[in-house]
Amino acid sequence: MARIHIILFSLAIVLISFTLQVSATSAKSAKNILKLHNKLRAKHHAPAVKWDTKLAAYAQKWSNKCVFNHSGGPYGENLSLANPSWKAAINGWYSEVKDYDYSNPGFTGETGHFTAIVWKSTTKIGCGVKTCNNLGKGYKLYTCSYAPFGNIVGDNNKYFVQNVIKP
Repeated sequence: MARIHIILFSLAIVLISFTLQVSATSAKSAKNILKLHNKLRAKHHAPAVKWDTKLAAYAQKWSNKCVFNHSGGPYGENLSLANPSWKAAINGWYSEVKDYDYSNPGFTGETGHFTAIVWKSTTKIGCGVKTCNNLGKGYKLYTCSYAPFGNIVGDNNKYFVQNVIKP
């Protein structure tokens, strides 16, 4: 009987240790994602965003589906597939800056990821990632959700003028 208690106690310690490691890794990833986003946003005079657990849960739930399409949900959204890290995914989205025409602002499919990152009125983000072998061996689906969402089209693109600021 005492031996069973020792085994159960040891198992509990291992599970607690594993849970703490997962939480620490998640917190570290969130901090890194925020740092990367906020550094890029600062270039465009956009205020720093904060991490939102509801958005993170939404993004994670979408990544878990392993479908490389936008969710169609209530938030702004960036997706990336196969990139080896958050840094690569976020920098890939931001690289669209080279195609953005500040003299003719507005939405295009070639710059929508960039504008979602730097959209000035966005205040919070949450992200998730999942390895999706159905999309390619070892491929990861990175999802970031943004609120309030950006890329608002209308009124002669005034929203882009107000929210996507030239560095």
